[in-house]
Amino acid sequence: MIIIFSSENDLSTIAVAKWLRYFDVEFYVINPTEGVYNFIRLDQDSIIFYNTHTKKEINLLDATSCWWRRTGLGKKNFIQESLPSQFFIDDFDATELISGKKSALDPEISDLKEYIFNKVYNTCKINLGHPKLYGLNRLETLELAQKFGIKTPQFEVVTNYSQIYNSNICHNELVTKAISNGIYHQIDNRSFYTYTELIKKKDFEKKEMTLFPSLILELVPKKYEIRSFFIEGNFYSMAIFSQSNQQTEVDFRKYSSQKPNKNEPYKLPQTIENSLRNLFAEFQLNCGSIDLIKDINDEYIFLEINPVGQYGMTSEPCNYNIDRKIAEYLIYGRIY
Repeated sequence: MIIIFSSENDLSTIAVAKWLRYFDVEFYVINPTEGVYNFIRLDQDSIIFYNTHTKKEINLLDATSCWWRRTGLGKKNFIQESLPSQFFIDDFDATELISGKKSALDPEISDLKEYIFNKVYNTCKINLGHPKLYGLNRLETLELAQKFGIKTPQFEVVTNYSQIYNSNICHNELVTKAISNGIYHQIDNRSFYTYTELIKKKDFEKKEMTLFPSLILELVPKKYEIRSFFIEGNFYSMAIFSQSNQQTEVDFRKYSSQKPNKNEPYKLPQTIENSLRNLFAEFQLNCGSIDLIKDINDEYIFLEINPVGQYGMTSEPCNYNIDRKIAEYLIYGRIY
């Protein structure tokens, strides 16, 4: 039995599920928002969830394989009925104990979820991803990459305009990006995203303005970018010639439908792959998406790892068929 902890409408999960159906194996996809799988009970030998559609119970500890694709479990999986809008104790309004920021239910659910994830992870023979690593600390990852001999951009975190102008990074042109994963949020019919943006030191000369702690990095002049998907020691890489379009030259995610970037399959040097394998081993991760740059001096510059990054943009143009490889790994525990 295969368990996929995911999120609603995740395209990668949907694609892998199609292959699992093709191979005719038993699998279940658990999401935090659909309210399909409800927690029933657990003991030391079982963790029971109930499927509200099929009316069947499943024991998560029967799983031989698990893909930690997304968060998987949320409040809806544990609270089977709507909470009362008000909660009184001896005529005292104690509603904030069960709702809002001080809800006593949140730490209960959090610890229960942590136990379930740890128990399933340690019981499964095959794990893809890690339940505690849906995101890595960007600054820590950059420093660890350097430890394994991989070059990275210089970076600083600043709190004032003047610090940008007086930065120790020896370039006039810099980039700024989120310290974490940035904003990917939708409010009503509007979508909000953060990108990597170009800034120039000279624009901040003799300016004093307090900032929320903000990440700045050196702008690396590049020949092209590389997106690579890593799974169980294997790399599936693609070169992205984003420099050919002003719209995408700083951040290729600012896609241009009028002038799309050229993409082609790419093979990283063995030394770079070995260093990246060591970096993944340090995090105890066996899959994730990697972003690199090949600069104008033919050096490879590491940018980041996203443990749950989208790989379709690499798989489809390069005919890597990663969805099938993931399905086969979940079934057999190896890459074919």
